[in-house]
Amino acid sequence: MSEATNQHIKQKGFPRTLLMIPTLNEAEAIESLVTEARSCGFGDILVIDGFSTDGTRDVAKAAGAMVSLQQFGEGKGCAVRTGMKLFLESQADVLCIMDGDMTNIPSHLFDMINVIEMEGADVVLGSRIRGKRSSHAMGALTYASNLTVSFLLGAKFRRFFTDVQTGYWTLTRAAVQKIYPLLHSTGFEIEMELFVTALKEKLRVCEVPVGFRIRKGGSKFSFRLRLRNLFYAMKYLGS
Repeated sequence: MSEATNQHIKQKGFPRTLLMIPTLNEAEAIESLVTEARSCGFGDILVIDGFSTDGTRDVAKAAGAMVSLQQFGEGKGCAVRTGMKLFLESQADVLCIMDGDMTNIPSHLFDMINVIEMEGADVVLGSRIRGKRSSHAMGALTYASNLTVSFLLGAKFRRFFTDVQTGYWTLTRAAVQKIYPLLHSTGFEIEMELFVTALKEKLRVCEVPVGFRIRKGGSKFSFRLRLRNLFYAMKYLGS
């Protein structure tokens, strides 16, 4: 998204937005990510940290983000739930979520916010499958598994989605108020639970293409975690 487009969005008076970034040992990426997000118009940035040992919290604070330790336990799901709780305690109208490893592009969240503002969506996912990806940013196995799980979970609700395990989300305050009390995930399965819960609650859920870059730092998504996510995908399909 161009700077001119960003300025146009600001002038249109978009609702107050809180950008939440869950982190665990992302010191290599978080300074650049927070700086990029601030430069494209996000003023309120909240890093929810999972007890990093590499200085992530200090780096994020120095870059201008608010920082809070996650509650509820270990894992990304606990971070997302903590961020939702703090969002509901804030004055913001829209919650944006993105990963903290530089794979997600902050300016692409504006396209998602626009769908909320212009089309009345309650929840918007950013599809890395439909968007432009950097070479080697997403492996063939990840691509295939994301697409398959997304198709099956979408079909459960007679909808078509391509990337329900994305790190890009935007949600209205009303959507968070409805979804947050129903969430129980602790790990990476949080995205699937968010998706299924939103559709079960009959919220208007949409998907838009977003970009995807090569991450900074090592991946935390091991083969064991991939199997765990597959288990939860089957669980949510049968729920």
